[in-house]
Amino acid sequence: MDWVGAGALLTAGESTALSDLVAELFTAWDRGYGQHRATAPEMAFHDETTAQRLLGLVSVLDELSLSEEQRRELTELAARTATLLREPDFYGGVNNHGMFQDLALLAWAGLVADGEDPARQESWDLAEQRLQEYFLSCFTSDGVHVENTPTYHVMVSRYLPLLDGLFTAAGSPTAGLFHRLRAGATRYAVHCVTPEALYPPVSDTHRRRLDSVENLETFVGGEFEYAATAGERGRKPLERTATFPASGYAVTRSAWGDPAASFIHFTCAYNANYHKHSDEGSVYLRSGGRDLLCESGAYGYNWQDPFTRHAYASAAHNTLIVDGTGLPRTEPDDVRFAAEPPLNELEVETAQDDLLEVTGTTRRYRGRVWQRRLRVDHGDSPSRTRLHLEDTVSSSVGTGALRFLWHLGPGLRVKLRADGAEVFDRLTKLMEIEFRTEAEISLQLLEGVEKPSPQGWSFPEFGERVPAPVILVESRAADFSMATEVRLDGFVWDEEERGTFETLVINTRTVPTSSLPGSVPDQSVLFLSPYRPLADRDRLLTELVKAGVPVRYVPGIPDRISHAGSVELAEAAVRQFATAAIDHIRREAARGISVTVATAGKAFAPGAIAAFSTRSPLITLDPQLPFRARDPRTDRLAARIEGLVAGCSEASADVVVSSDEPVQVQRAVTMLGSALPVRRDLSALLKADVEDAFSDMIVNSVLARTGDAISYTAVYDRRTRAFLVNLPEFTDVEMSVRVFQGKTEVHVMPYSPYTAGTSLRVPFTGKGPHRLRIHLRDPKGGDAAAFTTGTLRVR
Repeated sequence: MDWVGAGALLTAGESTALSDLVAELFTAWDRGYGQHRATAPEMAFHDETTAQRLLGLVSVLDELSLSEEQRRELTELAARTATLLREPDFYGGVNNHGMFQDLALLAWAGLVADGEDPARQESWDLAEQRLQEYFLSCFTSDGVHVENTPTYHVMVSRYLPLLDGLFTAAGSPTAGLFHRLRAGATRYAVHCVTPEALYPPVSDTHRRRLDSVENLETFVGGEFEYAATAGERGRKPLERTATFPASGYAVTRSAWGDPAASFIHFTCAYNANYHKHSDEGSVYLRSGGRDLLCESGAYGYNWQDPFTRHAYASAAHNTLIVDGTGLPRTEPDDVRFAAEPPLNELEVETAQDDLLEVTGTTRRYRGRVWQRRLRVDHGDSPSRTRLHLEDTVSSSVGTGALRFLWHLGPGLRVKLRADGAEVFDRLTKLMEIEFRTEAEISLQLLEGVEKPSPQGWSFPEFGERVPAPVILVESRAADFSMATEVRLDGFVWDEEERGTFETLVINTRTVPTSSLPGSVPDQSVLFLSPYRPLADRDRLLTELVKAGVPVRYVPGIPDRISHAGSVELAEAAVRQFATAAIDHIRREAARGISVTVATAGKAFAPGAIAAFSTRSPLITLDPQLPFRARDPRTDRLAARIEGLVAGCSEASADVVVSSDEPVQVQRAVTMLGSALPVRRDLSALLKADVEDAFSDMIVNSVLARTGDAISYTAVYDRRTRAFLVNLPEFTDVEMSVRVFQGKTEVHVMPYSPYTAGTSLRVPFTGKGPHRLRIHLRDPKGGDAAAFTTGTLRVR
């Protein structure tokens, strides 16, 4: 809120109250901190904050009606602040912090200082001299501000017309410098604007509207207004491709004024340490109104936050990582300025409207030189834009692990191939990216990983994060070359030609995926279900992977039927897919297998049909796929599964249910026959408690079917603060439970009778991971047995 600007809109009484409030805020700060600098917190006298404080004081003294006492106190505080800003040791330096200090000194000298005070002219002369030094160094010869970020380029450029006018009025020859810089800064400000009238998420960019009054007054001539209003106003720029070789940037677009236009921003820049990201070689591509090749963006300035550090790192950009390490954010000044040839270079071969050819080179990898040549060809529509890249790494230090990263926009779906990837928005293919190299490469897909370090994230705003897919292309080599082609149409890979085996990555562990339910390794897990949302699917798979269970996953089936011309055709294809899975269950059921149904809340209900036996897979199928509950087609599919189970006289089942909807529980039970044992004690648990133990249930079911474990269910119920232990195969035994945290025994429940079909409750309070050691004995003196559960989390 602009308190000073609001003064003119207020009544006399309101204006006096505002003046009193503002004056009290300043004087209270002065009493608490300003007069006690030696003991004040560091931020109380931060270099830029102090400058902004003086600018605020000048505005108040110049605009508000103050009492004589208030004016005296604030004028004295302003003079002391100006004295501090003149101190050489307090100067923020040749950067935007120093700029704000000098702007504050100019404002104080011009509007507040006594004309007889010698400090007035001293402040003016010092500020003019330092501003001239700063602006001579803060823009490259291309007219680009050196702080590596389009929004900072605009922020600093706003002061060019102000200083031009101020020094012109004062008759200072310095005015000519700001006039020339203003003209040069416009070109970069115009060409960095994306088709939707924002700046791309590169470096520390804040994505805000650009067509503010102050921006339009800064960049005159109409071209910036055209870019910042997406072609609604202003004058269309004459060129669509612009390069800034001295600064390290190249920008091109397929059209102006088209929100779906293809826009490419290429970076090979290192112009200053301020706001520098490790983003050499990074390519940003937006087309069809969405980010395709993207970057994580800026997360904030709190360096203690791992996501802030990630945002600055090579790992958050479309760049290269060597031996698990990216580039440092900055280099020592003596290294950067003395380097010959330069650490970073951008060479321009062609820069025409429909064709851009540039090569970026970085020598910041010790003992390695990485070159990325980018060629962009535009066609007669946004989708006709094609990117060709050639990456070359030459090494004088031998073989290393090379990892090229390709970040994609959030919400996109990726299907990996052996030599590339297909990228989809729901069922619509948006892009193919193909890698060609004579070296051996492997591809991996990550999304939303937090540990051991963040990967696969997009930061739409400071402090906000959403998962976004990232492709990792990895190889081991000394000298390496790879060609990459990015296609937005003219696709060469059909839906039918996808590789049988693709990749899903859960918590950095690779899960093989298959396009058809065929033979799978012994005791593996084959999932055939399109969980919605995907986060629920990933949580389930994460629990299995954490437990060490080999997993094979069949991706969301309806999404795979992109060639289907209608919903009906897609559903028919899904029914064929489901029939094949049911037939597979029937073949296994004929051998007398056991069936386990495990549901954990609405996301997994009414449950997955699971076939266990030695050397046979677990197959799960969501009976509602792809139909809604109470849909008659769902009932017919469920009836087939009921018939399948009923037709196998030797089949048995465990039904593990925890659902918020009783009808879903009943459906799961009915489908497998009402006579089958049901662990109903779990139906009253919180979904999260069942999910905590879900992987242990699956592992135990597999091992129990092979005779390698006693069948059990163990869960911690946070509502009643007790462990629940269920042994479906035992009756008339006595059970003792010992609770361990690590190797330490923390609780013992003595032997007590256990009745089949019930759950023994073990009251316990604590926190963190625990295991249960369960001892069983026959009260008539028979043999005893003992086993240890998997890890159970106590919340």
